[in-house]
Formats: sequence, C-alpha cells, structure tokens
Amino acid sequence: MLSNYLLNQQKILLIKDHIGIESTAFKVVKKWLCDGKGPDVVPEPVELLDEQGPFLFARISKLARSKTPRDLFQFVQRCKRNPSVQYLFLWATEKNISESFLVPYLEHQSELIVTLEDERHLTILVKKTSGSISNKRYQYQLQEGCFSVKELKKTDVGKTVAAAVDTSSVASVDPASLGTFKIGNLKKEEQEAKEALTLPFEFFKTTPEGGRVLYHPDADDDLDEEDPDDDLLI
Repeated sequence: MLSNYLLNQQKILLIKDHIGIESTAFKVVKKWLCDGKGPDVVPEPVELLDEQGPFLFARISKLARSKTPRDLFQFVQRCKRNPSVQYLFLWATEKNISESFLVPYLEHQSELIVTLEDERHLTILVKKTSGSISNKRYQYQLQEGCFSVKELKKTDVGKTVAAAVDTSSVASVDPASLGTFKIGNLKKEEQEAKEALTLPFEFFKTTPEGGRVLYHPDADDDLDEEDPDDDLLI
C-alpha cells in the first residue's frame, strides 16, 4: 500500500497531481490515513489557515484563490513547528494554480513529495533527517482510492523505456543530410571547383623559394655571434 511509503517521519507531504484527480483527493488522503493510522482517522480540511489538528488536508488550488502565497507559506511553517500536527497533506494540481512559483516553493518546504506522473507511474522524493534525499519511481494501480504500488528498479525503467520505443517506425537517417557541409556526392560543378582549388601548401611549392622560410634581418636586430649555451658543456 502507498500509505506504507508516506506515513513515516516526514510531516509535510506535497502531492503533485498531474492526472487530475483533485475531486477525489480528500477521499484518497483519508484512505491513506485509514490504512496507516486506523479506520477512525479522518483528515481535517484546511479552510482558514489556523487549523491545528493532527491530520490536515489542504487543497492548494482552492486556497490560492482566497489566500495570498505568503499566508500559505507561513501556515506550512507553523505546521512544521507545531507538535500537535502529525501530517499536513498539500494537494497541488499545477494546471489549476495560476502562480507559477507557488508549487516550487512548497516543494522546498515539503519533506516528502509524491508526483503522480500519469495513470500508471508516480515518484516519491523523501528528504531524510540525516540530510540525504531518496527519489524512487513506482508503478501503481488505483482502485476506489486505494493505491497498490510496485517499485521500479533501474532495469525495469530501462525495459519500460525500450518497450515504448518502436524501432520499426524510426526511419534511417542519412548523416550527410544533417548538415550543410558535404564530403561526398558532389554535383559536377562542385567537383570541378574542388579539383581546381589550389591549397596554400600546394601553391607555395610552385614559388621560386619552394616554400622555404626566408628571413631578412632588420638594422635594429641584436644578433649575438656567441653560443649562449657555451658554458653548459653540451
């Protein structure tokens, strides 16, 4: 059950909903609490930002319409310091929130972040008290508010990605078509221009000096006839 991964030492839990199940969010959170804390546990909806119950549930998109971001952030900080609050669930459907900075700042404040990526996969990021961070991906199935999850190992993730790619539909790519510089398959006039071009080192071979470096000393040059390394006994 997903509650086994969520209800631990972390108090502030952010759920990023990318699949649009906010209408059933309260029911989902209640199911998590019932599975982890007992059948009589019911979360308290946050409406006024002064709630202090042990299990709080806040719909960010709803609160953002009547409260300022500063009020929301301060409420989260109060809950974090309040010993009577055991869990604060922040449910955020980003497409329903106009302030683009709101969810990223709540991520900073939260100690556990669940991201519902799609209808089959989710990730759980946990900020541990030791300072370390774990980020794992799971495959889940949702039935009547109950999440059954299975952790995806790195090999499983690789297989999932490989299965999603249909190699038969990928057309072969000609590397020569990826740029403007062509090495082969030149047109007739391009080939003639290439053959007629004399490169610099070929050009100087045809000069009287044959490409030799000629040095003509100036009147101000200080030429020393003695060997500067004569004292080295080489």
